[in-house]
Parts: sequence; C-alpha cells; structure tokens
Amino acid sequence: MKILFLTHDLITVPLGVSYISTVSKLAGHEVIAAALNESDLLETVREFAPDVVAFGCTTGFHRKYLEAVERIRKNFDVITVMGGAHPTFFPETLEESDQLDFVIRGEAEVAFLQLLEALEGKRNLGSVGNLRFEREGNIIQNPLLPLCEDLDSIPFPDRKMLGRYEEKLNSKAIFVIAGRGCPYDCSYCFNHSFTRLYKGLGRMCRRRSVENVILEIEKIRSDNSDLQMVIFQDDIFILEREWVFEFCRVYKDRIGLPFHCHLRANLVDDKITEALKNAGCVSVKMAIESASDRLRNGILNRNMSRETIELACRSVKNAGIVLVTQNIMGIPTGTLEDDLDTLALNCSIEPDFAFATLLQPYPKTEIGRFCIENGFMEEEDSADAPDSFFDCSILKISDRERRERLRKLFALAIEYPMLRDNIRTLIDLPLDPVYDIMDKVWKGYCIKQREFPYKLSAMEYMRSVITYFRSRYY
Repeated sequence: MKILFLTHDLITVPLGVSYISTVSKLAGHEVIAAALNESDLLETVREFAPDVVAFGCTTGFHRKYLEAVERIRKNFDVITVMGGAHPTFFPETLEESDQLDFVIRGEAEVAFLQLLEALEGKRNLGSVGNLRFEREGNIIQNPLLPLCEDLDSIPFPDRKMLGRYEEKLNSKAIFVIAGRGCPYDCSYCFNHSFTRLYKGLGRMCRRRSVENVILEIEKIRSDNSDLQMVIFQDDIFILEREWVFEFCRVYKDRIGLPFHCHLRANLVDDKITEALKNAGCVSVKMAIESASDRLRNGILNRNMSRETIELACRSVKNAGIVLVTQNIMGIPTGTLEDDLDTLALNCSIEPDFAFATLLQPYPKTEIGRFCIENGFMEEEDSADAPDSFFDCSILKISDRERRERLRKLFALAIEYPMLRDNIRTLIDLPLDPVYDIMDKVWKGYCIKQREFPYKLSAMEYMRSVITYFRSRYY
C-alpha cells in the first residue's frame, strides 16, 4: 500500500511516525511524508496518490492535523488514521470527527502493520490491536496489545522519510530516544492515564541497550557526514544510573559528538554530571516548575524539595554543562507572587536559559480534574486548551494577564537585571505584541546559540530562522 505520513513542520524528523514508517517499509509498503505547513501538501497527495494518510499528534495540535485532513478528504479518496497521544487518551475523537476512519491507541509499531494487513484483506479488522473504528453504526474498540518489552527489537526510525525536503531539513543535529516510559506521576502529565491504560500489559519503563543506541547513532553518522550534535528526547535520560555510566563510557569512545539530554533533579549528583560532561554532554534541560513547595509538590505532584533542585542545578553548572530550566506560570491556587518567586529562584540559580510555560489543564490529566472540581474552569473549557502552552491561560486565576506577560518576559528578566528590577511595572503595561516578539527572538537565540550550539551556514541559519518563526512548538 501507499502511505502518506503527515508531520507538523520541518524542524526535525518526528520520532513517533518515523518508527512507524520504518516498519511499514520493511513490510513492503511505499512511504513518503509531508509537512502540514508546506504549501505543496495537496499537490503531494495528488502526485503520490496514497491509499492511507496517517499521522500522530498531541492534544491541542490535533486540531491542525484534522484541518489538513479535511482539506485532503475534500479532494481525494483516502483512508485516514490518527495515532499518538491524543487518540490514546481521547479515542472518542473518532466519533467526533468526520475526517477519521481509524484511530490507534498507544504504541503502534505492531498495530499499524496489523491495520495495513486488514486493509489488504489479510486479516479481520476485529483482530487489529489498539484499533478503534466504526462498523454499521457501532463503535468498536479492540483490546490493547502488550507493550514491547524488548526495545532493541524495534527497527531504527526512518530518518529519510522527509527526504524530499532534504534542503530544508536540519542535518546537523538529530533526535534520538533511548527508552520509553516514566515512573513519576506529575499531575499535568498524561503518564498516570497511560499507566492505568496499560495496567497488566507489560513494564512501563523500558530502556534500549547501550549498544543498540550507539549502533543507531553510528549508522546515522555514516549516512550523514554533516552530523554535529545528538539530542536525546527521553523524558528522563538518567533514569537508570548504571545504564548512564555505561552509556557515557561507550559514547565517548565510539561517538564523541556533543549531546543534549533531559534530567530530573532528584536523580542528579556530581558523579552523574561529571560522567555526562566527560562523555560530551553540552546542555541539559531540568524542570523547576515552581519555587513554591506547596505548588510544586501539592498541586503538580513533583515530590522534590527546593534544596534538591538547587543542588542539582549547581552540580550541572559546576560540571560546565549549559543549564536550561523549565518553569510553569499560572498554576491553580497560586498567585502572581508565586510566579515572581519562581523568577527569583531562577535568578539565583542563573540558568543559561529558562523556558517558562503556562499551566494547561489538559483533559484526563489529574490537574485537569483538579481545575474542574475547584472551579478554575468548566468541563467544556478543557477541550479548548490552546495548541501551545506559551500563548494564554484558559484558567480562572487572579492576575491572569499580568502572569501571561510575566511568562513572556521571564527568560529576558533573568538575563537582564534592568528588566528584572522593573518587572512589576512592565507586566502592567499592555504591550503584549512587543513582549511576544522579544520572547520569541530571545528564545530562538538561546536555543540555537546555547542549548544546541552546532554550526550552520548562512543559508542554513536563515532557513532555520524561518522554520522556527513558523512553528507553533515554541
């Protein structure tokens, strides 16, 4: 069969659908991909004439995909399949959208191949794992398949799926994921729902072997002489301590490229940061979320002390690794003063860059339930969560507009004391378009020059700037 995968933009090759692309190709299917924000989307569909249009998406961004699929379906007869986080937790999206034929919940490498076999008449739709579909007016939800225990058995992702955009793609840095699953239960995350969904169907936290990860990067480098940096996308890269030490030893000997990864403060100590630095780690992300113990632990369920966070940040900086913090503004039951305290904490830590986002109470998260039960939003409001957590808050909270402006000025205020000293005055001023531009420009500069410091030619830099400003991810 001919399969067209949709991706959000061209910032990088998306790992989710690129894994599905690989297994599809190995099964003998013809595959290409197209970006939603490319002007030639309908022309691509016309030329390729796919049997299936498939995509994975998160909540909020799912609306963009459904809009694109609607345009495609108005002009072409195709089968549509949605996977990813959104239909995993909101399978009813199938009934709510006239644009979808199937949704796949959970991990999809096996389920998607089973669906293709069913579409080819080789098996019954009722035997396709994870599938939700409609037949004769009835909604059928097939059982979930067990989680894949051996991640090494999954073929490497298809990094050539966006090959026709080769000149626009960033070939200097690549995303890699070394494991799946998270043992923590932060209230703003879907992890608790995922754990309940897959209860009894396998281990949640699984890790690829060091050798398997290294072999993937070696293959990428052999295919791409321009590669300068590796960006690990695991929620928590250092989850298994001995794995980290083994990885650092092998990575330094066989790869040696600069890399970036995500840490969790309660797992950080000087031995970990020293090993990461020695292996080539140049930058890390680590969540602070809030300076308030009550908000961080009682509302967000982070379960770590301020002292733990400060010690972890100090360890990262002492090792000479670029530190990027993550923070949440507009937390329910919190105040503007709490958000200003989070700014003050970051100022004392002195990160190289600080992401500040707005609390988005996505449906079926614990924080979403809390917000509805405590009157911070109506149940129907949760479906209107914006596709970006940088834009606005949908919560009924005090000083909402001022806290939204603080988010925009947050990183700049850490960098420039003059802004910090006048922050209360600045957030009173209705200069939102100006603050939007300042925030976007500074964020882009820090991401490129500090967090991911690989070199680009003048033309590559210009293309990356254009792609960045078109993206809704940042």
